[in-house]
Amino acid sequence: MYIINKKPADINWAWMLHPNYNMIIESGQTEMNITIFGYPQTGKTGFFLLVSGSAPAAEAADGRREASLRTVHVPDPRLERIAALHPDKKKITASFDLVDLAGISYGEVKNSHLLSHLRKSDGLVHVVRAFRNERVPNQHGRISPAEDIQYMEEELVLADLLSIENRLERLARDLKKIKNPEFEKEHGLLQRIKPCLESGQSLRSLSLSPDEEKTLRSFAFLSLKPLLHVINLDETEAAQAGDPAAYFSLPPGKANVLGFCGAIESEIAGLEPEEMASFLKEYGLPGLIRDRFAELVIPFLGLVTFYTIGNDEVRAWTVCRGSPAGRAAGEVHTDMEKGFIRAEVMSWQTLVQHGSLKSAREAGAMRLEGRDYVIQDGDVVYFRFSK
Repeated sequence: MYIINKKPADINWAWMLHPNYNMIIESGQTEMNITIFGYPQTGKTGFFLLVSGSAPAAEAADGRREASLRTVHVPDPRLERIAALHPDKKKITASFDLVDLAGISYGEVKNSHLLSHLRKSDGLVHVVRAFRNERVPNQHGRISPAEDIQYMEEELVLADLLSIENRLERLARDLKKIKNPEFEKEHGLLQRIKPCLESGQSLRSLSLSPDEEKTLRSFAFLSLKPLLHVINLDETEAAQAGDPAAYFSLPPGKANVLGFCGAIESEIAGLEPEEMASFLKEYGLPGLIRDRFAELVIPFLGLVTFYTIGNDEVRAWTVCRGSPAGRAAGEVHTDMEKGFIRAEVMSWQTLVQHGSLKSAREAGAMRLEGRDYVIQDGDVVYFRFSK
């Protein structure tokens, strides 16, 4: 469980906050879970506050805070256009749980008591220090984003390797006692992927079949999860936020990299939009990190967004890229997946063009699709099912 910190300040992006603050929330109430982690004194909590729109909260008196959580609603211009056609209906955006972990010392990911939080996450955001500040101690004694990224990726790989070795030992003992086809299949798969980790490569670099992915899912391997490196820049380098990978000469393959300047963005967070835009331009920042992160969070997790229009609500849903319509129906309600008959589908642009589901149907703009139709990003779907 995660502790929601104190009531956030009334700042410009308060609309992104979870409405229930100062309470305990069970993990898993939203569609996605993203965990912020990294080495100490990198600006993790600053990134967490900027993205979630929260105000700093006092630490617990005993200093034992493990994780803070906010539920963040994803801004969606397409949903805004759809909802404008139905002003009488409630608008519900996609959302994700954003978790902020305490710093993990160098070399301690595999031993950290926070490891379980990382394993439960759908996606990992590694905050990397690039700012210089003598008043903020640096555990490693130097500022090198490229090295920190390399070290962290190696630590995630090592944690997975240890998990595989432990599991293989248990499987070997079990297979000596009883012949089990499932255990043999699992043993063979783990033996196949183990050399990848031993060579220092992440499991994301492997080509896995759907069945293999399903088998590995229960292990929650860290190097198989979506990983985004977010570099916290020095004020003098804020203009490099648009392409930090090139600026810091990161090796090929580190495509999932964002840059931001926590010091500047924290200072301008409460300004009016026009004044804020002026400061962003002055420092050469490509935009606020909360907006830039919100734009990529759904594709980063390997998801697509589809929309439904019900009796009382217009809603955005997320589903894994490549998911069939039957599975997407299950995201709305399990009964819809069980009793699936067909889906009426059109793009959100087509809906906006015709102005309503009724007009789109009358114009023949909606397609009838079966259970195996692959949901596309931006689809508006009306599921027909038997109860």
